[in-house]
Amino acid sequence: MSWLSSLFGSGGEDPEAVRQRQAAAAAQQAREAQAAAAQQQQMQIDYLNQLRADQQAEAERQRALDPTATRNAALQTINASFAPGFESTYLPGSVTDPYETEAYTSQRGSAEEKLQNLLKRKVITDTGYQAGIGELDKQAPRVRTQLQDLSDTLLNAERDKLSGIAGNARQAASSLGVGQTFDFNPFQKQVQDEYGAFSTNLSDRFKGSIPGDLFDTSNLGAIAGGAGGGAGSGVGYNPDLLASLGTGDKVDETDPFSGQKPVQKRTSTVF
Repeated sequence: MSWLSSLFGSGGEDPEAVRQRQAAAAAQQAREAQAAAAQQQQMQIDYLNQLRADQQAEAERQRALDPTATRNAALQTINASFAPGFESTYLPGSVTDPYETEAYTSQRGSAEEKLQNLLKRKVITDTGYQAGIGELDKQAPRVRTQLQDLSDTLLNAERDKLSGIAGNARQAASSLGVGQTFDFNPFQKQVQDEYGAFSTNLSDRFKGSIPGDLFDTSNLGAIAGGAGGGAGSGVGYNPDLLASLGTGDKVDETDPFSGQKPVQKRTSTVF
């Protein structure tokens, strides 16, 4: 066989055909290598995806064993209605304003009535009356402060009750175990019932907390009398002196005739 036959094949194959066959074989090998690389890459992607899925599943399993998520969800429910400081939202300081105003007006009116009775009986003059009013004006800030303190005491005590109910709810939520559910409704109802009962009875409770007369009228007559004297008498206000003119009892400032000595009829002897 000649060297030409060895080069082009025994059949005398065309060199171009040989080149095309070799090119096709090379292309096929390239495709196979590319497919193998793609397969390898996909295997790696699948492995990473599976690894992440396994890790997520493990995290879920761990969370299922840990009640923290359950407790946190319950606390979020509680804070949605019982946020810190909610008790002051339920019971702002202004809720007692009408009762403070009513009590102050009543107390002031009672004190002024005593002055008016003295003026009607002419125990004091108009000047003395105004002096008495001035004394009441001086006492007014103290009386208002006392009423405000009474309000604060009542409101703070009730706020503590509402806060205590919320605290019980949080305690229950923090004690939840795995798989347990939290029922918020009983705690919400307790707050609503407590608030409703307090609001209904607030007026009576406020009035009942007032210890008595807040305006000090024990020296009011003396102040009024010292400023203007007894009307037309030329002397200052003196309850003991006025009493000595009557039955010997202290003057009752609510009785316009108290302390007045009965008028004696004058008699004459005819000779």
